[in-house]
Amino acid sequence: MEFVFLLIMAALILFGLGYFLRKNIYKKIDELEAHKIELMNRSIVEEMSKVKDLKMTGQTEELFERWRSDWDEILTTQLPKVEELLFDAEEFTDKFRFKKANQVLDHVEMMLQQTSQNIDSILQEIHNLVTSEKQNRVEIEELREKFKKAKKMLLAHSHVYGKAHEKLEAMNHEIFEALKSFDSEMEEGNYLAAREILVVQQEQLDELLDKLDEIPRLLNECKTLIPNQLDELTSGYDEMINQGYQLDHIQVIQEIDKLRKTADNCLVQIEKTEIKDIGPVIHDLNEAIETIYDLLEKEVLSSQYVLETKNKVDLLIEQLSEQKRETKDETELVKQSYHLSEKETEKQRTIEIRISAIEKQFSQLKENLQTDQVAYTLIKEELIEIEKQILEIQSDHNNYKEMLETLRKEEMEARQKLTVLKQEVAEATRMVHKSNVPGLPHNFSDIFSEAKLSIIRVTEKLDEVPLNMLAVNDGLEDAVHIVGKMKKYTEEMVEQVYMIERLIQYGNRYRSKYPQIGLQLNEAEYLFRKYEYQKSLELVASAVEQVEPGTSEKIKHHVDNEINRLAK
Repeated sequence: MEFVFLLIMAALILFGLGYFLRKNIYKKIDELEAHKIELMNRSIVEEMSKVKDLKMTGQTEELFERWRSDWDEILTTQLPKVEELLFDAEEFTDKFRFKKANQVLDHVEMMLQQTSQNIDSILQEIHNLVTSEKQNRVEIEELREKFKKAKKMLLAHSHVYGKAHEKLEAMNHEIFEALKSFDSEMEEGNYLAAREILVVQQEQLDELLDKLDEIPRLLNECKTLIPNQLDELTSGYDEMINQGYQLDHIQVIQEIDKLRKTADNCLVQIEKTEIKDIGPVIHDLNEAIETIYDLLEKEVLSSQYVLETKNKVDLLIEQLSEQKRETKDETELVKQSYHLSEKETEKQRTIEIRISAIEKQFSQLKENLQTDQVAYTLIKEELIEIEKQILEIQSDHNNYKEMLETLRKEEMEARQKLTVLKQEVAEATRMVHKSNVPGLPHNFSDIFSEAKLSIIRVTEKLDEVPLNMLAVNDGLEDAVHIVGKMKKYTEEMVEQVYMIERLIQYGNRYRSKYPQIGLQLNEAEYLFRKYEYQKSLELVASAVEQVEPGTSEKIKHHVDNEINRLAK
């Protein structure tokens, strides 16, 4: 029973599969049949009827017969064969020979594609033929107008084309003959061949018209304008040589000869009507000529600059030489009073050497000017460099003179600072005496002695001959630091003494009530008598602050006022 059930299921599956495959094949057969009918209904005959309006001779007649033959072949052979194959495919399908049916349908599909392409090709060729006939009739009129224009230009202005006229006339004649061939092809119905002639001659005529427009201008450039400019350059060059200009560095004649040859070569090409690359060459020629003009003009302007500047530079060098002598004398005088370092004296020697070198360089430049051996542009460059060096030397010279003047100024400033330092030491001494300090700590005595000694050292340096300001300034810097340190220490010491005295006086009121405070005050007094003011102040301030915080700050305010009055 189970076996029978399986057989029934297999049969049902096979039937379903067969039904599905047959349905798909029949669908494809219907699609190909529809494509065949669509091809049969294409408007070939209607399109071919348009050709009958043309002259049915020559190329047109040949094409028409070929198209009709191809269309008959499609209708009588190719499409019937397709119909036959589609019928075979149906039979194979009915017999469940699906593979064979698909092979036949693939072949039919290829046949229909090829047929469709053939029909498209026929329609395109018909369109090209009909369109070419219309375009030819329209465009030939425009071409004839251009041809008339070219012929008129050749007849009316033949003189402006020079030797190129013959070549241009030949080009014009070739176009004329080609137009005759065009008319002949059109008359014989060879519209496509006529179209090819027309397209080529349009390009030829446009090229001819371009040459007719350009050649007169190019000939004028190469035969007249450029040669005239080269002649003017040659004349100007000769005139400048006669006036004494040195122009060997420019090589004008060699460059002019080179430009003439290039212009002559251009002329030959123009006469052959080969003008495609002539425009850029002429542009380069004109730029080269302009460059030579610029170089000659630069030489003239340089000569004017040299003549105008030479005397000014001569005067500057003369002034510089005089300043050199004055500075040398001044240096020797300064050396008698001041010590100059090797670096400072080397500056003066370097300035002298540079001035001597520039005097020699300028002397050679003047000699070259007198003998006309060097181009003005080169002399100008050298003169500009000399001016630059003069400015640099003047700057260095002025700096050196300022250095000499600074020595005197620094001496005066050093003496003034020394006086101020002495006053500060005296004021510190006076403050100590007026404040009734019970005694001086050992370190204060050391600082005070060091301050006075630093002032003595600076004084001795200032009394030396020659005076070494570098050593003076170094000593003065040390003295300023030491005296400042001494002054600050003095002020702090006096303030400490005043603070200790006031705080002990203030703290005495708490001796009986706070025995510990009394002991601290006694210790502070002991340290005070030993001149250990810093420790004494810390101890008494700590004691009073224990009882009455903020007291130290209040007393310090009063002490500061007292010290300010003391310093006045």
